[in-house]
Amino acid sequence: MLLFCLILLGGISRTFTSIPADVLAALDSQISKVVRCHGLAGLSLTVVKDGETLFHSGYGHADLASRAPVTPDTLYAIGSVSKQFASFLLEYYQEQGLLDLVQPIAPQLAKMNHEFKLTDGEENEEINVQDLLSHRTGLPNYMGLEFLGNNTREQLFQDLFYSKQDTRQPYRESWHYNNWLYVAAARIGEIMSGRTFEEDLQSLVFSKLGMGAGTLSDRAYLGRNLHRLAKPYVFDQSEVNRNVGDNMWVRTWNPSMTPAGGLLASGRDMAKWMNLLLSGGVLNSRQRLVQSQTINNMFRKLSDYDNWTQTFKNWSSKCVGYGEGWFLFTCPLDHNNAEYSHTGNFYSVHYSKINLYPEQKLGIFYAFSGGNSTLNRRLFSVIDLLILDMVLNGHLNPRISREVNDELESWPGCQTNDFPSNLLRSKGPSQQQSLGGHVTDQDGSNHLRSRPKIRPRLFARYLGVFRHPFLGTAELRYDDEQNPRLVLNDEWTSRVYVDSKKYGKLGRRRSGDDTESIVLHCFFDNIPWLPDHSRDDYNNEMEVEIERLVSPNSKLQKLIISKWLKYSLKAVIFTRVKD
Repeated sequence: MLLFCLILLGGISRTFTSIPADVLAALDSQISKVVRCHGLAGLSLTVVKDGETLFHSGYGHADLASRAPVTPDTLYAIGSVSKQFASFLLEYYQEQGLLDLVQPIAPQLAKMNHEFKLTDGEENEEINVQDLLSHRTGLPNYMGLEFLGNNTREQLFQDLFYSKQDTRQPYRESWHYNNWLYVAAARIGEIMSGRTFEEDLQSLVFSKLGMGAGTLSDRAYLGRNLHRLAKPYVFDQSEVNRNVGDNMWVRTWNPSMTPAGGLLASGRDMAKWMNLLLSGGVLNSRQRLVQSQTINNMFRKLSDYDNWTQTFKNWSSKCVGYGEGWFLFTCPLDHNNAEYSHTGNFYSVHYSKINLYPEQKLGIFYAFSGGNSTLNRRLFSVIDLLILDMVLNGHLNPRISREVNDELESWPGCQTNDFPSNLLRSKGPSQQQSLGGHVTDQDGSNHLRSRPKIRPRLFARYLGVFRHPFLGTAELRYDDEQNPRLVLNDEWTSRVYVDSKKYGKLGRRRSGDDTESIVLHCFFDNIPWLPDHSRDDYNNEMEVEIERLVSPNSKLQKLIISKWLKYSLKAVIFTRVKD
């Protein structure tokens, strides 16, 4: 008989099944320390094995103000972990004969009186749904910009063709993570099935599994379950966990993008999902929901994404490829065994990770809010290693326990009880960054940052409105105080500086005899989910090149975004809107 207990104490909620008490106590102590050292507001952790839930564990708080604890039913926005639900539905359509994921998309849609056009080349007649799900079309990575605007899913799908204006890589020769591809794949499923993504997700997955999960595109669901949703906390200089407000769930999210990252789920929900996948499609150990091949297809290597090795101390896990919404790794404790994994990041307020170990019928899911996001990758390694050691070896290896403790002691939250002050000091012994492009010394005096503002006369040459076919509008203009600004879709507003280090005082450079351009660095100061400590960070900004023809009174021709939040975007091109 399985041993079952439920504990609710001090803001910690736990449900455990069939785990030796001494191992449980040791693991619980380690995870509690991870949460404390990272500075998390709260964390939900779920482990399943052999069709059973080993435990649900909640640490910290879903709401710091009310002291509401994290429980197995606390909802988190699971970000890109949502992609596997989209690939599951598409594989289900293939099982039902509604869609072929291997055959080219264009002729299948033509039978439904729809057009598919991604390129002008011959490859347009070859691209299939697997290409979309495995990120191998060559389409560039827009890293969050695609969430701008309010285009419908159909509009976004039709605008696929216009992505050809941006820098692309050869078809099936490179891997570029792209949220937009999952929106396109889901739209294809909608066309072929005659139902919406949300309808089938609810009826074919959530309802049949008994999941209380939902989507951000379902505003009614969000309203009913807002009290279950962990508050959106970001890590700040002034406040370790700052609540950016419940309105962010609506105002920052385009519902059309839900297949790429818009699901809400709890640990209890994800336990049911992991057991379905690990069982090969069997529902509650009795009823078969889908064929095992439908599940296995999601984990086939389709893209050669093999340049990533996760390393922690003496342990490593190598990424050997990408399937349909899953990274394919080797297990860190046994490289002969597989690990299927994916992380999720919803606007830097909720993070999540799911791991499946098919040989061991083991699944791990955890989600959290707040804390020092710069430590997230190491947090993932620590939690994964602790759970694997406990479940696969039946104990906590003293060596692993020692290495984990050494790692945690190096994190700021374990070095002092004065967590915010300690993190401020990490900027330097005498200076602390603030908003507004200034540096504040400990004596309270302000000094302008070394990064110069753009000169008004130079900026006037480049004023204008530009448009990208699916990302919306960008405008260079002056604010009421005559400060230069870059505004995206009339909502996101940034301060503008020139890159004087690369291109001299004016930031200008010539591109042949016909054009000249300047490079701008833009810091957005009204995006609620962007942590304060990142807004003036040189590695967390938007790099923009604006180009104009060199001729009397010529106006801006192109605005090219080449960097956003430290990620290279391979030149996303906005063209000038004519007067």
